[in-house]
Amino acid sequence: MAETVNERITRLEYLMGVLAEKQARLDDVLVVLTDAQIKTEERFRETDQRFRETDQRFRDTDARIEKLVVAIGEFLRNKPQ
Repeated sequence: MAETVNERITRLEYLMGVLAEKQARLDDVLVVLTDAQIKTEERFRETDQRFRETDQRFRDTDARIEKLVVAIGEFLRNKPQ
């Protein structure tokens, strides 16, 4: 039995409602994913900054150790025996 025009319109209206609901859920998921991506990128930037700071501290410590080793060597060379 063929659908009437009214039945088709009713079915199309229902399907449009279903599509609109799914679109709304997709929009909500996109918002959540976008927020998560923003937070992840922020954490990556913070981690990168911390690594740069740690690298600088290691370089500073290496320089201090080198100066200390040189000073100890000079002290031992100049120490009266």
